[in-house]
Amino acid sequence: MPIPRSFSLWITRNLEAYQQTLEDLRVEYYLAERPLYHKHCTLSQLRQFNDLSLKIADYCYTQGDDDNYFAVLFGLHQKLIDQLHSNVQREPLFKAQTLQLARHSMTGLCQVFIAQGNWQKASELQREFLQFADSMS
Repeated sequence: MPIPRSFSLWITRNLEAYQQTLEDLRVEYYLAERPLYHKHCTLSQLRQFNDLSLKIADYCYTQGDDDNYFAVLFGLHQKLIDQLHSNVQREPLFKAQTLQLARHSMTGLCQVFIAQGNWQKASELQREFLQFADSMS
């Protein structure tokens, strides 16, 4: 049974709108990411990057794009961990905030793994994070 043109057109338009919004958010993402590569990145810039990443992940989730949702969360988590590795001279407050944000992103990733029934992956991620956090103190 063929799909009515109006429904097909509606899907096409919504998909195009989603892709355009996602592209606009990616531009914002890259602009927010740039300061992370500098040793003088501020807490405000770190939080801005985190908040924007979560906004993009939430947008993907509400649009039913599970793959992009996971990719954004995973990318955020990796960037936060990289922040802790890349500049060990960071001030303690920056490190503590980064670790807190990374814990939050890890929780979101674990929820995805658990929803998929992959308890082992969730446990591994938590174990790795705890070992990393312990090594930071």
